[in-house]
Amino acid sequence: MKTRILLPALILVSFLAAACGGVLTSDQPAKQYYLLKPYTATSGPAGFETGPVLAISVSAVPGLDTDRILQLSDDARLIRYANARWPDHLPEVLTSVMKRSMISTGRFSAVEESGRTVDDGWLVRLEVQQFYGIRDGSGSTSSVLVELAGSLECNGDVKQLSFSHSSPVAEERLSAIVAAHQRGLDRVTGQLLNQINEACA
Repeated sequence: MKTRILLPALILVSFLAAACGGVLTSDQPAKQYYLLKPYTATSGPAGFETGPVLAISVSAVPGLDTDRILQLSDDARLIRYANARWPDHLPEVLTSVMKRSMISTGRFSAVEESGRTVDDGWLVRLEVQQFYGIRDGSGSTSSVLVELAGSLECNGDVKQLSFSHSSPVAEERLSAIVAAHQRGLDRVTGQLLNQINEACA
């Protein structure tokens, strides 16, 4: 009697253990997260006075508001690099990186994440219009294109902004592709700082 009861119970326990094991393990490769770093700016020119509070906000065009690292094919398809991600959605990532880049310059009394001026300070609004690898006809990433546009508000004036940079990719590796994104972001951040110096002096 005990054997007839014990055998089905053992079968049930084995089945549940196998089912749980299937949930906890996966043959899918692990997600890989890549970090973008703040731009390292030179100090302000001689006699440069610390500016007011700078507010900064970054949005993205449809399709780019994602945490996936993307490439654009020659037939206009956005394709995800397998398992490659930013730590958050792109606007949040770039807002954080841009904020830390601006802080590192020492040119502002404070830098805030906001879409409006803070304490009568200056405001930078940016939209990410291109931020992806460019896929050639052979399916390889030939370059990375970074393009931002927006506006700068300071001293009662509003100036339209547009920055773009294309970085070549030497080899089809995610680390090389992310490095090209970093170079493009550094270049457009430097262009933004130059525009702030010229427009808000």
